Amino acid sequence: MENPANPYSTPVANLYGTATGNGADAVSPGTIAQLAGTKPWVRFISVILWIGIAFMILGAIGLGSMMAFGFSQAKNSPFGGAEMIVIVVMYGIFAFLYIYPAVKLWAYANRIASLSSTRSVADLDAALTEQRRFWKFIAILAIIMICLYIVFIIGMVGFGATAAMKAGAFPK
Repeated sequence: MENPANPYSTPVANLYGTATGNGADAVSPGTIAQLAGTKPWVRFISVILWIGIAFMILGAIGLGSMMAFGFSQAKNSPFGGAEMIVIVVMYGIFAFLYIYPAVKLWAYANRIASLSSTRSVADLDAALTEQRRFWKFIAILAIIMICLYIVFIIGMVGFGATAAMKAGAFPK
């Protein structure tokens, strides 16, 4: 880029990859540094989630095969082994639910890496979009869990009150 005031000046390199050269569409180095500092931790949590998914799938397969081949003592339980089926299904559900956050965190770390090299606002937007999608999913799961806890607590209070009334705990 040349200085328009002096056509004979030394050329200047555009270090941030902007098209206009005025730096208006480049992300500041401080912002890049802050996001780059979180990238290894984001990647670490994503890897931990993938490892957890693998263990849950292996656990579900292991418990399922134990039930299929009769190595489980669950057949002698008062529920007839139904609790083992519930555990296998829950492992599968949790493994499935963990896939989306693991993918979003991995994509977020990739977008941070891309942002570090290009310094473009578009890459910053892409990184923040992946982060927003991750937190939106986590918030929806938190709302679902809070609702399930409320239903569980109400159910347990109702169950306890019904059992107490049947046992004659409340005089007439």
